[in-house]
Amino acid sequence: MAQKRQKKKAIRRATAKPGSRTASASRKKPSRKPLDVQQQVFRVFAEQADSLWNGLADQCRQFAYGFNQVVGVPALHVLAEPTRLRVAYPQADAELLFQFDKTERYVQAWMNTGCATYGSCQADLLPVGLTVRGQELRFALRGDVTSDERLAVTLLKQLTSGIVEAVVEQ
Repeated sequence: MAQKRQKKKAIRRATAKPGSRTASASRKKPSRKPLDVQQQVFRVFAEQADSLWNGLADQCRQFAYGFNQVVGVPALHVLAEPTRLRVAYPQADAELLFQFDKTERYVQAWMNTGCATYGSCQADLLPVGLTVRGQELRFALRGDVTSDERLAVTLLKQLTSGIVEAVVEQ
């Protein structure tokens, strides 16, 4: 009796319909495993981090150039390094700083004010970060994805107007 059942099962397996469970179990699995989200983000960061950082530095230089042309004197000074970006506005005793950590994959920004006037700086951490949207590394400002141009213009307007609180509170 046990032999008859085994033969029936063997016959059922051989004549299984294409959409049945038995037929799908015999299909080949894909040979490549898709990258997980973290690996994709790390890959995008590695490929695009330098160009994003250089784009921000270029936008800060363009803003400073235009600002200096309007006021007629070199009021804004930009110092761009591979992991640090500084825009100084000595007349207002203020500076905007960006620190870029490629190892930990993050960017940090803050504005210092009153360094020369008071002998110590008041530092305001700014809501700036990095994110990956689709296959593109982007900046985030106050949780919103933004371009390097918009980030530079927004923060440098705050630097030159002296209103740091409006950026932090929004």
